[in-house]
Amino acid sequence: MFFEKVSLVTGGFDPIHSGHISYFKRAKDYSDYLVVGLNTEEWLTRKKGQYFQAWKERAEIIRHLDMVDAVISWDDADDSACGAIDKCLDISEKVIFCNGGDRGKGNTPELDRFNDNSRVIFEWGIGGTDKMNSSSWILKDYFDRQRKLLGI
Repeated sequence: MFFEKVSLVTGGFDPIHSGHISYFKRAKDYSDYLVVGLNTEEWLTRKKGQYFQAWKERAEIIRHLDMVDAVISWDDADDSACGAIDKCLDISEKVIFCNGGDRGKGNTPELDRFNDNSRVIFEWGIGGTDKMNSSSWILKDYFDRQRKLLGI
């Protein structure tokens, strides 16, 4: 199957929360086909020191959201989503790479490779620029409560 254009979002989504849902919904507005590129456990470990949910668990949850059409993996060892963009270019004429509110031209490494590629369009501030929630915040609150319960 080949599409005129697809929207792509990428991230760890560990755990998924309401801010992610808003991000996915808004990204879907840019095309009729939303691909979620889901980072690996290794990427999460490099970024946060550990992961909370395994890739398969996160993928199973995300693929059942109404606005999501596909969940993909890629080699994210370079800490970029370039491999996810490449996969989407295999199935679509144009890829709308949708970045959340914490991303911009200064911290989007994929720009180095795809900035001059007319088939890749970068969008920022998708889902809003005011971060509604954060997986890191959720996990910190959870572990703080656990430590308090245990008297640690």
